[in-house]
Amino acid sequence: MPRARIILTIMPVFWPKMPPIGLGYLQSYLEKNKLHTDILDLNNRFYNLAEPGLKKDWQISCNAALEKGIFDLLQKTFPEGFKKSMEKIANYEIAGFSCFKSNLVTTLKAIKYIKTLKKDIKVVLGGPEITRQLFKGRGRIKRKLMESADLLVAGEGEIPLSDFLKGSSAEKFRKFQQLDALAGLGFPRYEGFNLACYPRKDAIALQFSRGCVRKCSFCSEKLLYKGFRAREVKSLIDEIRYHKEKNHIKYFIFFDSMINADLKKFEDLCDNIIENFGSINWEAQMAIRKDMDGRIFEKIKKSGCYNLFVGLESGCDKTLKKMNKGFTAGEAESFFRKLKNAGLSFGISVIVGYPKETEKDFKESLDFVIRNKGIIPKIEQVNPFVYYDGTAADRNADYKTNKASVGRMRIFVKEIKKHGFKYTNAFLGNLIETTYRSGR
Repeated sequence: MPRARIILTIMPVFWPKMPPIGLGYLQSYLEKNKLHTDILDLNNRFYNLAEPGLKKDWQISCNAALEKGIFDLLQKTFPEGFKKSMEKIANYEIAGFSCFKSNLVTTLKAIKYIKTLKKDIKVVLGGPEITRQLFKGRGRIKRKLMESADLLVAGEGEIPLSDFLKGSSAEKFRKFQQLDALAGLGFPRYEGFNLACYPRKDAIALQFSRGCVRKCSFCSEKLLYKGFRAREVKSLIDEIRYHKEKNHIKYFIFFDSMINADLKKFEDLCDNIIENFGSINWEAQMAIRKDMDGRIFEKIKKSGCYNLFVGLESGCDKTLKKMNKGFTAGEAESFFRKLKNAGLSFGISVIVGYPKETEKDFKESLDFVIRNKGIIPKIEQVNPFVYYDGTAADRNADYKTNKASVGRMRIFVKEIKKHGFKYTNAFLGNLIETTYRSGR
């Protein structure tokens, strides 16, 4: 029998390059509270078994056809390995599943299969997709999901899952019952993971904070948590040292919505990285802020930052205001100059076809990017507007109904290629579902 009552897993299809940080945090928190926890990353296990063509499809964002058919494909292609994996989960009293939009269908099919092996196994469903389903149902969860689990968690999972294991709560649906602060959270050590099995063997994900201080009208990330909280800098330094020494990690990727949300703590983090390590190789997502002076940019560079993802989204002031981005195009240009002057590499993301964007607005945004080619090193991502449940943006402007937005994206991409911008090809239109791509 397993040493733990619970096993946490993530089903395909999900981004396979590094260990799932969400399960790592849950395991760390539960172990700290003397609740032994095992992990089984089935997304990684089956990705490693896949042939090259399937691996390539696995890494395509919004691959709706694969997301729908992967369960049957895996069962057919790897019958023995699939069966043993389901049997392993069925050995536990409780199975927790990390749910994303890309793996929800597979997760629900897996639960149905596992219950044929062990009818009384208790099931926990959490992750971003459960939160999205809450907003999609306008505060209610579909009966199918409610019937599939003994506990559903929207928002942070540490407290609800801990209470469930201790038997201190009988609530079936826990919503946004989160830690007041992240000071005592600890960090993932990925016990039981074989980090060498991941494609990015020399990289690990970090999380400095949870939540976002911005209120962009189109963004669903702010819905995942209630409010913003940051970890203690010392804990981050301990985590970096642990992975450098124990796992020989060379690259650290911050999964924060906004690494510079708390400027004082962020500067303190850079100072401590410099003091303790000289520098490390790190990258993160950073918001445009007019209150960051040159001193901070110099520290970012000195601490070892090799790339930043910056959400511009539009170069038109009118559209930026509708997006509630919190800056103007002029302030964005000034921010880019500061990054360039500090010798920092970065890429920007752009949204075209935003609700009520006119042809004039679109051209103004495109002209801004082209005009600033000398200070924008790379176009990281370009997509038509995608509506996310629970956000304040107009759902009727989603690219599936607003065909003009896809046309504008094509024009934008054509122009950046024409003007010689560097770009990440995989992120040009990566939020468009593949079924829609093939059907348009």
